[in-house]
Amino acid sequence: MISLGCMAKRALALVICLLVNGLYAAPAPGSAASFYVPNLPGLKQDSSHPLHIYAGHLPSVQPTASPTGNAQPNLYFMMHKARRVADRERVILWFNGGPGCSSFDGSMMEVGPWRVDGQGGLKLIPSGGWEEYATIIYIDQPVGTGFSYASTDQYVHDLGEAATQLIRFMRNFYDVFPELEFMDTWIAGESFAGQYIPYFADAFLKTTLIKTPLKGIAIGNGWIDGRTQYPAYYEFAKKNNMIKPESEARIKTELDRCTKYLNETATNIVNIGECDGIMNSINQGLIQSVNGKQVCLNVYDIRLVDDFPACGMNWPPDLSGVYDYLRRDDVINALHAQAKTEAWVECNGRVSQQLTLMNSPSSITLFPHILEQIPIMLFAGDQDFICNHVGQERMVEALNWNGAKGLGDAETYDWDVNGTYAGTWVTARNLTYVKIAQASHMVGFDVPIVAHDMILRFMGVDFHALSGGSASIPSSVGGVSKPGIIFDDSPVSTSPSSGGRNSQTDPNVWRSYYNSGTTALVFLLIVLGIVAIVYIARRRRRYGLLPKTSAYTDHVDLEERVPLSTNEDAEVSSRDLPNGAQKRLNGGAPTPPQQQTEPIFDLGEEEEDQETPRTSQH
Repeated sequence: MISLGCMAKRALALVICLLVNGLYAAPAPGSAASFYVPNLPGLKQDSSHPLHIYAGHLPSVQPTASPTGNAQPNLYFMMHKARRVADRERVILWFNGGPGCSSFDGSMMEVGPWRVDGQGGLKLIPSGGWEEYATIIYIDQPVGTGFSYASTDQYVHDLGEAATQLIRFMRNFYDVFPELEFMDTWIAGESFAGQYIPYFADAFLKTTLIKTPLKGIAIGNGWIDGRTQYPAYYEFAKKNNMIKPESEARIKTELDRCTKYLNETATNIVNIGECDGIMNSINQGLIQSVNGKQVCLNVYDIRLVDDFPACGMNWPPDLSGVYDYLRRDDVINALHAQAKTEAWVECNGRVSQQLTLMNSPSSITLFPHILEQIPIMLFAGDQDFICNHVGQERMVEALNWNGAKGLGDAETYDWDVNGTYAGTWVTARNLTYVKIAQASHMVGFDVPIVAHDMILRFMGVDFHALSGGSASIPSSVGGVSKPGIIFDDSPVSTSPSSGGRNSQTDPNVWRSYYNSGTTALVFLLIVLGIVAIVYIARRRRRYGLLPKTSAYTDHVDLEERVPLSTNEDAEVSSRDLPNGAQKRLNGGAPTPPQQQTEPIFDLGEEEEDQETPRTSQH
């Protein structure tokens, strides 16, 4: 006969198992925890550099009845929560350009916390990741870009449509992560995102669907205003000794053709076909033969050359490793990206082709209205050709905003980071322009610490409130240094909305377990009541209130000496299960780009590494 003590202990063991299983049950679909990424294959995390990642798909349109086989538009996101405490919590939305280029360019080669390690895995960068003091959300859009998906007949055609889908996506995103909706938010990106971002900002400022406080936008080497950017190709090339005497007549012919068109029309369109020949003719004049191979200028970094006709499309050198990594089955599963049936590509040509822009005025037309409400920062690496800094400067000179034209008499200051000249900085009437020295089209790839200092300054981060990490790197604008930082070597402290590697430390994860945990807790309380009754009965027996029998005593002694782990009915532990084999997706990955040769063009005294995205246009 089983004693009450035995029954109580077995019941208690059962309840503990139920409670643990309840608390650690799979999170409900659509909950924050269902998007949690506890680890990534090939990434060794560091307790002093914790990453807290969420990723997956969310709809970007209202659910509708769809013909069988048609996929509803879903955008893909990857979120890195802030690793350190700043003066207040901030959110950055990041977009790459193309159009049709994945924001994994930004996360894996520009402003994210890691880079490919050349051995199939990832390596953390010691500093420069924008997730250090802000939660950053990388979004693949429009639909079809990166891991985002939709039926091809549901691709986006205009920038306004892309903005509408983003707002719907953000509504769904905030339903999952409600704590982020009311945090100060910035939108940032580069290249053709110079078209996306102003449209997105305009939509954020006008919509009633979300209540997000948009605080500013930042655009790096952006394609914003073709009317000033196209003619700037010639001016930039002349300044950098990129025009050979035998090519100049042909280039001037293309420039005159473009200028004539611009003078005859006042429309602001995104792409101007009559002006495409300027850059093409400059590039044609720079083709040379080196060791029997034709090479040309890298249009994303004029310090480099590339095989003709790629002219920069094989750059940056990390790109092949990014392809390999994002096509691995285990990585796709870890990132919750299985719903995209096609293999990841950096830039989707079909997305670019479908974005016809027939009803999309150039984003420069939105600047005056946006600048009345929030700040804009334009930043440009000075070694980029395709969206060069000269075009950015001519655009600002021609722009009327907040009661005046151009920067006026605003003073331009030198900017230094970590004892090195980083570029120039100027602000006037809510617009900041930053020219970054020795940086390419992808500023964060070349000078991540400089780029990080820039975004912290633009967001108005109180450096007095920071400790350790990148905050300890000295910098100054106009000779005025940021406050001295007390360096803290202790483990990283995280904000309430961020955390370490363990999913159980995040409020979102605990919230998703609440329902299942509550059921187990109620059951636990019931059983604890039974255990309490048994315990009281045993104490009464011990003090003579119940009759003693040697059989009862012997049985209790035996039960107290037998560990629960000897129970033959116990289930197999998870550590007894074999590890699942992970296989890599084969096929479709690009051939690694060939080693860049040394610069062969006389472009002045330049230095440093650089890089650029595989954008299909800009």
